[in-house]
Amino acid sequence: MARAEQIAHETEPWATDSLGLRGWKSNQSVLDRLVAESGGERLTASVHDPDEHGVGLLATVEVTMVGRASDGWLADEEMSYQICVRFEVRRETSGPREITPTPIDCPAGVR
Repeated sequence: MARAEQIAHETEPWATDSLGLRGWKSNQSVLDRLVAESGGERLTASVHDPDEHGVGLLATVEVTMVGRASDGWLADEEMSYQICVRFEVRRETSGPREITPTPIDCPAGVR
């Protein structure tokens, strides 16, 4: 989950950059960036408000990522496991987009 929080934190400035020549990036491009930076696989994605300056819940994407953990505190080998995360993109009435990761249960068949 720490990796998902890092991805959300690192994507937020990019998602809220209005200084570029193209202006605000689309909510869909934010979802694409989250998937790419997670190195994971997109499970579902939905843009709830295509207006880039909209408010409320703008978009969600669910991603399955690979986590790693040691098999015991003396073990030299790490084991991999799947973690599924939902990223929500929101904006309050004023202010930048905020990206929040939440762990979710992986769908059946995701190992």
